[in-house]
Amino acid sequence: PDDLPSLEQSRELQWEFDEVVKKYFYDACDRLTQKLLSRCGWDVINDFKGLTLIIICPNNGVNWHILRHLATFSDYLEQWPGLAKIRIYPPPGTGSVMEISVAQSFGY
Repeated sequence: PDDLPSLEQSRELQWEFDEVVKKYFYDACDRLTQKLLSRCGWDVINDFKGLTLIIICPNNGVNWHILRHLATFSDYLEQWPGLAKIRIYPPPGTGSVMEISVAQSFGY
């Protein structure tokens, strides 16, 4: 139909929506969690089924802290409707990508 946005407009709207969700997620986090996120590459994406928190760890030390902080990340993700996942990319050459479902992994 003619009243639907173009593919380019849809992509831009999705990007803007993801940026707003990312900001709200970050603002909902406590200072320690924000500091930890600032030491990584990270993003929050929404596929309209739920959120995926993507974390890219620059080194093994940060990766270890991220893994120890998984329950806290899951608590923040549970505040959003839908399914939630956490995908962690370890430092290059140190392992495989880990993806966990928040509800399954933490027993909620």
